[in-house]
Amino acid sequence: MRTSGTIATGNGSDCSVVRFSTEDYAPRQRLDALHEILGRNLQKVHVEPLAGEAFHTAVTLRQMPGLFLYTASRSAAIYRRSREFIEHDDVVVICGFAAGYEVHHLGRPLAMGPGEAVILTGAEPALFGGPDQRCVRLLRVPVRLLAPLVTDLDAAYGRLIPADNPALRLLVGYFGLLEEAETFEAPELRRQAVTHVHDLVALAIGATRDAAEIAGCRGARAARLRAIKQDIANRLDQPDLSVATIAAQHRVKPRWVQRLFEREGTTFTGYVLAQRLARAHRLLADPRHASVKISAIALDAGFGDLSYFNRAFRRHYGITPSELRATASEHSEP
Repeated sequence: MRTSGTIATGNGSDCSVVRFSTEDYAPRQRLDALHEILGRNLQKVHVEPLAGEAFHTAVTLRQMPGLFLYTASRSAAIYRRSREFIEHDDVVVICGFAAGYEVHHLGRPLAMGPGEAVILTGAEPALFGGPDQRCVRLLRVPVRLLAPLVTDLDAAYGRLIPADNPALRLLVGYFGLLEEAETFEAPELRRQAVTHVHDLVALAIGATRDAAEIAGCRGARAARLRAIKQDIANRLDQPDLSVATIAAQHRVKPRWVQRLFEREGTTFTGYVLAQRLARAHRLLADPRHASVKISAIALDAGFGDLSYFNRAFRRHYGITPSELRATASEHSEP
């Protein structure tokens, strides 16, 4: 079996990333290639494309101590993990299913709704299948690491986590942000991120009282802060961006948002200002924006008052916007 369809990367001996796409294989080779990749890197399964479907999938597998994350988009198929394929007893969480997806585990048939998740034990067979999925996430956590955090882990197996579960929503959003920022590939951030994931999984399943207190102050808070920072980045160009609008978006009180930033040694207002100035700095230093007026760049960064922008920029960087642009222009000349 050729392996040119896989790309493996890593930033250290304790982390590996494998990417696989059926587009790199002829149609008749795709299933065999996928079975090999999953069997070697995740778990052995048998994949059965649904009738009439041209099978395709694109998979990213990340493995590190304490966490295995599988992210995929895939066509309609049934994934069957028989007893002879069982090689571990990890806790498995799967989310991202659309309506119409079915899971069979521990004798229970489960009809998955949009946004729901299911908890499985790797020690027992499972079957899941249904329509095309744009983004399915499967994560594996060693049972020895998760069991102490959960009130009754055995009772959670084969059961659904509803889509409106606050910890599940945070977990799904957190994964997306971590993947975009390539946090899992950064050694100095990886262990912290894995711990936060454990916290959120425990909260979604039902953490013990002590674990819930710790997770609420650690994993949930980190996930919420990262999501808030992402929302701020998306709204920097809005002059009316405020702690009230962000708090409403995340269904929390403004004071709670303010405290998140105070724990980082700053304020909501101070963080937003720094991010706006950083955006303006990037644009002014980029030769591709040399023809854009400074006032337009200030507006794009969320500054409605040009005089205030100039003062804040000079105070922060020790140089005026026009001076930065002139310096950048000199350095870009051949």
